[in-house]
Amino acid sequence: MSDKQESDKNKELKNNDNNKKTKSTKTPWYVWGIKIFVLSFILTMIFSFFTETIISGSSLIICIIVLIFLLIINITCDILATAVTSCHVKPFLAMASSKIKGAKMAVYMCKNSHKFSSICADVVGDICGIISGSAGAALVLIILMKNSSIKSVLLSIIISSIIAAFTVGGKAFGKTLAIKHNQKIVFFFAKIFAFFIKEK
Repeated sequence: MSDKQESDKNKELKNNDNNKKTKSTKTPWYVWGIKIFVLSFILTMIFSFFTETIISGSSLIICIIVLIFLLIINITCDILATAVTSCHVKPFLAMASSKIKGAKMAVYMCKNSHKFSSICADVVGDICGIISGSAGAALVLIILMKNSSIKSVLLSIIISSIIAAFTVGGKAFGKTLAIKHNQKIVFFFAKIFAFFIKEK
């Protein structure tokens, strides 16, 4: 065997070893699911605790404010998730090279759009949706305590329908807005995140 053939064979063996290492270092597919499960559990406990603490024994106005706050978070997270998945990374790469604050964070968000979308829409959004249902039930009880003559079933249906209408309608409006102004929305949130998290 010639020296050239031997060197080519050594290169091929090194490439195979490197490929094996990169494959072995890849994160297994189920790890992300486990992380989302744990994150969902923790966030649900935190959101539920604060919601129950605020609503418990509170007035009608406070309960409505909490409910509106949860709906806003739900719709906002859905807007961000849609904007990130539909946004191109190229404009932010140019901005990052010019060292514009928040651009590096926007690049990171776009490159990890599937993770951001999952956390915003599937985790935070769904949690807010579930807890807003509980807040709606608490609102029904507060109204019934003030006026027992109202039929509980009818009131529950009306409040649930209002919550669902605002959630679905808000998301439908938000998706159109997110796709149309995806770059502005992503950069806006990137600057907020960059204020709390140091850009690398």
